[in-house]
Amino acid sequence: MPQPFPTDRVPDEVRARLAADLGSTDVTLLAATEARLPSGEAVRVVDAAAPGAPNVVRRLTFTDAGDIRPVEEVERLAGRRLFVPDLTPGHIRPDVRREPVRIEPRTNDWRLDRCQRAVETVTVTIPPTGATPKADVYLLADTTGSMAGILAAVQAGASGILNHPGLAGFDVAWGIGNYRDFPVGAGFSSYAFAHQLAPTTVHADADTAIAAWAADEGFDLPEGQLFALDRLAVDPGIGWRADSRRIVVWFGDAPGHDPICPELSGLPSAVTEASVTAALQAAGITVVAVSTMSGAPDALDGDPTLGSSDYGTCAAGGTPGQATRITAATGGTHTSGIDTDTIATTLGDLVAAAVASTGSVSLVPTGDAAVFVESITPPAYGPLPGDEEHVLQFEVTWLGVRACLEREQVFTGTLDVVADGVVVAAKSVRVTVPPCRYHYVVEMLCGVEKEDREDCHPVVPGRYATTVTITNPTTCTATIEKHLALLVVEGEVIGREPDVQDGRLFARIELGPHQATMDDCCALREVVGRVDGLLVATLDVISDVPLAVSAVHTSDRGERGGLTLTTRSVEPRRAP
Repeated sequence: MPQPFPTDRVPDEVRARLAADLGSTDVTLLAATEARLPSGEAVRVVDAAAPGAPNVVRRLTFTDAGDIRPVEEVERLAGRRLFVPDLTPGHIRPDVRREPVRIEPRTNDWRLDRCQRAVETVTVTIPPTGATPKADVYLLADTTGSMAGILAAVQAGASGILNHPGLAGFDVAWGIGNYRDFPVGAGFSSYAFAHQLAPTTVHADADTAIAAWAADEGFDLPEGQLFALDRLAVDPGIGWRADSRRIVVWFGDAPGHDPICPELSGLPSAVTEASVTAALQAAGITVVAVSTMSGAPDALDGDPTLGSSDYGTCAAGGTPGQATRITAATGGTHTSGIDTDTIATTLGDLVAAAVASTGSVSLVPTGDAAVFVESITPPAYGPLPGDEEHVLQFEVTWLGVRACLEREQVFTGTLDVVADGVVVAAKSVRVTVPPCRYHYVVEMLCGVEKEDREDCHPVVPGRYATTVTITNPTTCTATIEKHLALLVVEGEVIGREPDVQDGRLFARIELGPHQATMDDCCALREVVGRVDGLLVATLDVISDVPLAVSAVHTSDRGERGGLTLTTRSVEPRRAP
């Protein structure tokens, strides 16, 4: 198994050879690793760059006997790769039965009049196997010059990553790409971003794409990953599957140029950390970042203004901490301090954890019934680890927003459980708006208003009575409700503004075709209880068919006004 080797023990003659290969009088030793030849002799590989050119990297091997050779020659003689971890070529993935996401209650069937509210608790259960059964994992590698050792280790461990046992039970498709930097052209990088493979479940294709990675170019310290992340978020040619969770696993050793100006990228506007973060969020992409120890001290979180030298008029900007901010904003993670010995196992474990975890779970109403959802609390849950069951409760408030019509209205839709942009469960919703009914509202005045009261009289002193006649002139049986709102009881005013009184349902009756009935003060007093003083109320007669309703008011003001009797027809209002 390769082991780290202290760079301060690299012989001077090896340093001089590296300096000559780099065309420099000085070198910066990036990393050194020790392995064993088949003979048992120790051999070390050392990576070096010239100051000011961090991505122009040269590699040499040396032995205690002073034998200095290119790494390719030594590995060819040894018959195997020496400086990458010994990794199992693959895993047998266990057969894991996936449990479905559950939503309870399973259905909704509401009857909502306009302005009527109903509140329900919706429970969503996420099983330990996670919410989304399908995931697209895109491996995005920094392939600039300083990444040679890291890329070799990932290539050696690719089968272990693709076949990680933690991915059992999931439908995982793999996309592959890599980035270098701008400017693109003679004397600079061959490309800024290469999209090699759209997400596919064919492991052989993914392995071939990973094997094609080669460390070269890049030149100054910051790289072009913001451009690569932007393309992954907005370019339809990437080929994300429509019904899969999207995960980008990005690894590298240097921060990204910020901004990347239009004259470099050819895009209409500058690519910045802020624009990339917004695009990733809009595309529903979770970013998992890994900082390797092969370049800048803080790797992906380093200062993008340091060592920036080849972007011409595109001024260096941005601040340290790019990877930490981008991953936090997209529900991912940032892991740092990874070397060649740990990169392959780290990537495999992080991919498995990301696929099984759930970044965000929300309820989303759809269809015609969606307009009846006033609020959902909380808006979302997450991130949620994927190794335990999660029972999530949402409070959904339904509000009647449609006016009634002559006939019943029915609206249908679903309440979807959306996990990381993918619908993982749903329940059907049916909202019925009942037809309008006929409301006949009559003022009821009953009893005596005395002369000697000190406060303001609601009516002039006298004796009052009200009779309401109700006739069904149709050939249909009328279903009638009666509601009473008391405003004055025993002469005491209880409903003068700002005080209000609720209308209380006190009777339900059926009135057959051409039948009639009535309400009067005697009936009212039976509802309220024996009252001798003045009683003022409103009577709301509600029917599902039109009625003929009349109000007969009688008053006796004695010598001051005599006896009066008035009769009027009560016109209906249409309302729920």
